[in-house]
Amino acid sequence: MHPHLIEEVKKKNICIECCPTSNLLLCYCHDLRTHPVRSLLSHGVAVSISPDDPGFFDSPGVTLDYVVAYLAWGLDLGDLKKLALNSLDHASISEIDKQKTRGYF
Repeated sequence: MHPHLIEEVKKKNICIECCPTSNLLLCYCHDLRTHPVRSLLSHGVAVSISPDDPGFFDSPGVTLDYVVAYLAWGLDLGDLKKLALNSLDHASISEIDKQKTRGYF
């Protein structure tokens, strides 16, 4: 991603949603170790991990996506927490619900 675009995404507080398992299944990325999201994380871009179209992929949730990202991107517990909080911070739910959910972190 171009440096100016990275700065614009950060300035506008845009969260990039990534679906690692889907990206592999659909061959958007042949090796998650070289996935562009890893670079975005290192540049401080807000990223969230999500399952892609659970109805189509029959996905039981987001756990597998987190495991795959953890292994491929060398994440630690702090990184995983930040990804989860990014999902919450950018979710389309009320601020009250966001605050309630933060209590679980």
